[in-house]
Amino acid sequence: MSNKTTEATKTTKVKKVLSVVAGLGLLAGCSTLPDDTNPEAISSYAPAPSGQEAPTPTDGQPSDLLLRDFFTASAHPLRDHQAAKKFLTGGMQGRWQSDAPTMVLDRIDISSEGPGNDSKITYRVRGNIVGTLGVGGVFDPQYTAFETSYEMQNVDGQWRISNLPNVVVLDRQDFVSTYRARNIYFPDLNGRALVSDRRWIYTGQQSTAASLVSLLVAGPQDRLKKAVRNLVPEDATAQVSNDGGGDPAVHFTGLQELSADARRLLAAQVVWTLAGSEVRGPYELTADGTPMTDDMHGKWLVQDLSQYDPNVQVQTPLRAVSGGDVYQQDGARAKKLEGWLSQQYVESVALSPRDEVYAAVTGRGDAPRQLMIGAKGDQPVSSVQANSLTRPTWGLDATSAYVVADGERITEITRNPESGIVGERKVDSSTMAMVDGKDKRISVFRVSHDGARAVMIVNGRVYVVTLDTTDDGTKRLGAPVEIGHAVGDTAVSADWSDDGSVLVGTRANDAPVWDIEVDGSYSQQITGRNLSAPVVSVATDGSKIYVTDANALMQFDVTSEESRFWREVPTMQGKRATPVLAD
Repeated sequence: MSNKTTEATKTTKVKKVLSVVAGLGLLAGCSTLPDDTNPEAISSYAPAPSGQEAPTPTDGQPSDLLLRDFFTASAHPLRDHQAAKKFLTGGMQGRWQSDAPTMVLDRIDISSEGPGNDSKITYRVRGNIVGTLGVGGVFDPQYTAFETSYEMQNVDGQWRISNLPNVVVLDRQDFVSTYRARNIYFPDLNGRALVSDRRWIYTGQQSTAASLVSLLVAGPQDRLKKAVRNLVPEDATAQVSNDGGGDPAVHFTGLQELSADARRLLAAQVVWTLAGSEVRGPYELTADGTPMTDDMHGKWLVQDLSQYDPNVQVQTPLRAVSGGDVYQQDGARAKKLEGWLSQQYVESVALSPRDEVYAAVTGRGDAPRQLMIGAKGDQPVSSVQANSLTRPTWGLDATSAYVVADGERITEITRNPESGIVGERKVDSSTMAMVDGKDKRISVFRVSHDGARAVMIVNGRVYVVTLDTTDDGTKRLGAPVEIGHAVGDTAVSADWSDDGSVLVGTRANDAPVWDIEVDGSYSQQITGRNLSAPVVSVATDGSKIYVTDANALMQFDVTSEESRFWREVPTMQGKRATPVLAD
């Protein structure tokens, strides 16, 4: 897609594609869907992939079972969907375009459409589209009804599909069985952190490393292009192999113009992308026949690039807000923090991931809300004032924070770490027009640990946006993508997990807490035993999940196999409190 194509245009295009799916005609005599997506993410220089077992037509197979096996075989894209084409008639094999849009359904229901006979039968196929799989394995979450027909013909005593829509349809179970989510990492615009770009890669390929590097060289997905850097020049190439010792080796060409710092950052991209996908090192990296950097003549280890570790966790003691005061867990008790935080009523607070700088919303009742920023022992600086303010959220570090005023005005607060002076810059939120509904109100806005994305709750629905940087250095929301279809409009709280997924609290008693992947491809309920909705606050440090339900501040130990119930945080018993961890 052209860089000039806006996210709004892209989303509108996807919606148009989905809107016609329910009325898809068969290939005979009907126009086809745009064939601008391809589910196969495979390097052009990767070794020829080995075939993975896929069903094949069996002698005398009933028509409905053959159709189901066709859908299962469609999850194997290699060799122009050769496995799936075995289920088609000879004439249809050359007409069905296997690079057509790929749609993942929550289930595939099959029923006959009118009476059939010994030579022909038509089946109606129904389900709900949960997402589409695009170029480079990008998953785009959707939730749209799917219904269309598949015609079958008896050819020499064997059923084959004689007419079908020009679209690849996958059952979700087949999809997750044959594709695996992987993170491709790209540096943020300042080169201080690696940002994950989640892709789905077919598992039946010989070289996972080659596929990953191919995607890295191709660049970030469209949604991330204005939030990350693409260091690889357009005419550069990469070759992936194993060296004499069996370790992965990546040889780049066309990097002559890259600076030493950029090459080291590219090395971090490659190493953490491979390591995060279980491609073990050490890693040999070269650029135009020489070592990637002058100071690194041996193989690279993740320890050599630990400052870019995308999985690093900021370990801070639990803090909590209760009754306008901020408490810090201190051994077996909770201690109220002194200083400026104790001199006003604190409604909500965010702690920076480094330097322990607080951003607090102060005020209560009908009084205006005031954002105040400062380290615990310093004098705070006043910032945004409004009738209501969301809980503030920090970016990558203590130099920028964000808050939403009156449910609609998003402001970035910049902070000079030396002087503590803050400034305010409006965030362009014009893409909010793409969100359905009237009177759209943002009740939660939380920035990811790498500073490139934000999760927000709008009228009870969960969206993820990128924080794009414009030419003048200000921020702009990318196209909002709804990832929480499973929770509907019941969401009341959300925050980021250390693995990049989103933790969501709801007002539904039967499903009070959810964990949702950032691309919306997967969501699961977390046990709600001993919780009472609504869950108005959520947080996690990787080992424990903290939530505030209708009664108290609760915790769940995710590292213990014996954990079955939520229990009250011992140090905050008797107080209804909201958890605070470093952003």
